[in-house]
Amino acid sequence: MSELIEMTILSYLVHLVSGIIIFIYNNKFLQLKSEYNQLIKFTILYTSSQIFLNYFTDILYPYNNFANVLPNMIIIFILQVIFFKKNYPKQFFIILSFTAGYEILRFLASPLAYAIYELWSPFYMWFFNDYLVNHITINENIINTIKIVNRFINLIIIFACRAVQLATLSAYLYIISKYFPAQDYKLNLNESMFLIFPCITVICIDITVRLMAVSVDNGAVNLIYSRVPETTFLLPLTSLLLLGIVITAVILFRSFIQFKDEEQKRLLLENRVAEVHHEIEELSNVYDDMRSLKHDLRSHISNIAAYVRQFSNNDDLNNYLNQMTQTVEKLDFFYKTGNPIVDIILHQSLQNARKKNIRFNADFNCPKNFIVDIYDLSIILNNALQNALEAAEKTANAEIYIRSYFKGNFYFIEVTNNFNGEIIYNESDLPATTKSDKYLHGLGLTNIRRCAQKYSGDLDIDVINNKFTLTVMLQLKKT
Repeated sequence: MSELIEMTILSYLVHLVSGIIIFIYNNKFLQLKSEYNQLIKFTILYTSSQIFLNYFTDILYPYNNFANVLPNMIIIFILQVIFFKKNYPKQFFIILSFTAGYEILRFLASPLAYAIYELWSPFYMWFFNDYLVNHITINENIINTIKIVNRFINLIIIFACRAVQLATLSAYLYIISKYFPAQDYKLNLNESMFLIFPCITVICIDITVRLMAVSVDNGAVNLIYSRVPETTFLLPLTSLLLLGIVITAVILFRSFIQFKDEEQKRLLLENRVAEVHHEIEELSNVYDDMRSLKHDLRSHISNIAAYVRQFSNNDDLNNYLNQMTQTVEKLDFFYKTGNPIVDIILHQSLQNARKKNIRFNADFNCPKNFIVDIYDLSIILNNALQNALEAAEKTANAEIYIRSYFKGNFYFIEVTNNFNGEIIYNESDLPATTKSDKYLHGLGLTNIRRCAQKYSGDLDIDVINNKFTLTVMLQLKKT
């Protein structure tokens, strides 16, 4: 087998592995149009197109090393259109980040191969010219065998260096896909520019260095290593640092997205807190009005009943007055926790649960002789009970149970409900919302945690046998 055939086979293997890598990388960001054997089809088309492309770029020597950069990006884009759903901002970032990594990492493989050759060649020359000549009789068969071994070792060196290049490329792409926002995140124009400019910079630096090599050494980059030995170390280091810039840009972008999400959640929380404050004020007024109305009605009914008993002994009228008394008694809330606002919240939750055929039980008492803002307590109860109702209504024999208790200065609120399905946790170790609009939903537990942290507390979630238990701990100070 000739050296040309060996290098051609190695080139085909590199294209084959690269095709697998770029498919997996695309699949991290984009949605496939079909799931059936797409990896095989994509890899075959990518490898075939690369072989076809190399056939034409080889005639451009010594510019062939970088003349195929743009055509290669076009090939990847065409394959994206064929196999994946359209998402142009992410498609351009995938193409540029992959190309930047693949091209610049040649400066990792090439110096590595040169350094290994520099170690192997002196040993080979000593072994052939000195050791063998002095110890055995050299004939043509021995010479041919030694040449075959040397060529095989050279091939192994090239293969190992290309394997290092592809392994480093895979690690680079894996880090990017790991720190990139979720697949459903939509990039806008400014965000796309922030991500692709570092990639374009890396590609331009790679092409510039290769053009300099062409102009100085007619494309023989290895001559640079022999003239300036420091480049054997500096070029691989530079290539890794350039890829580090791309990775850093992705990490910074992710941090920016997280900050933007937190800012949106903070604004929504502030608006909801303001709404809760307003609702609590209205409920408090309603509660006062109901107590006043109940007191007045009891007085009126008592007066009417006394009048009836004094001047008439009508059974129908007595029954009517008794029914009115019972109706007035219904104005009392079922739960009496020691705070009218909490009574109203539990009463509303009870009524909503009954409408949805959910059993609702409460053993709840408000903390007395302790400092706690009723607004914070209402936010915790509202969000916890609302989440419990939404989860429980999707199950059979649904039940919700809420209780509170003290352990020293620690006040615990515990809400238990049954649910169906699987719980997926987000980056804050809280169950993620299943609703489509994640910016307007999924904030309940975050709000609860923030309120608990105001009192040096936190929340804990326990899931056993489709029973979801939320426990909120508050550290309260005595008045």
